[in-house]
Amino acid sequence: MTSLLERFTPSSEESRAAADRLPSQVRVRRPVLAIASVALVFASIAIFVSIYSSANHQIAVIAITRPVPLGQRVTAGDLGVANVVVSDSVSPVPIAEARDVVGKLAAVTLVPGSLLTMADISSSRPLKSGDAVVGIALKQGQLPSSGVEPGDQVMVVQTGTPGTPAPNTALTPGGTATTTGVLVPSAQVYAVATPPAGSSGSATQLVSIEVSMTVAAEVSVAAAADQVSLVLLPQGTAGT
Repeated sequence: MTSLLERFTPSSEESRAAADRLPSQVRVRRPVLAIASVALVFASIAIFVSIYSSANHQIAVIAITRPVPLGQRVTAGDLGVANVVVSDSVSPVPIAEARDVVGKLAAVTLVPGSLLTMADISSSRPLKSGDAVVGIALKQGQLPSSGVEPGDQVMVVQTGTPGTPAPNTALTPGGTATTTGVLVPSAQVYAVATPPAGSSGSATQLVSIEVSMTVAAEVSVAAAADQVSLVLLPQGTAGT
């Protein structure tokens, strides 16, 4: 009769089989854990490198080097280069696009040290609501010897000419005499051009100025009668 001890005592073959199974499980689990650990380390390194590169990624963009008044054309001398870290909230113009910027008009006053964005420039000159542009042909004595440039602030003065009915008077379209003097206290030069070679007349500079529509007709009439001169004012002078 088999004793209870013998019944519950494993045979030598069963013991060896159990011993073989235990190490095999340990041998399988350890490589898996090692591979997972290595993968986690490399993933952490990749994430860190990506964040570090993004935080320190600098690009060359266009910076303003000298003031450019509103409405004035941007020249190559107005532009410089700055290496900056670009964020989603700022979109400066890359230096590679500098050629596309030169010749455009300043949509706002450009300040030295600022970064240029596409919203700062325009292909067409901005015109304020309620304003009009009046063209004037001027000769020597009717504007400063150095001339004027787009963006300059000027005073528009109506002058008397020989043949007017009385000193310091000028005729309106209806024939009414009006006292000459300041037509527009402050206006902005919109555009400037030189008369074509061989053109008749003594004009040395063609100037377009931006004025209020309420005085545009009066300025145009005085300009057609050659009774207008421009006085250069400091930048920032109050408008009309």
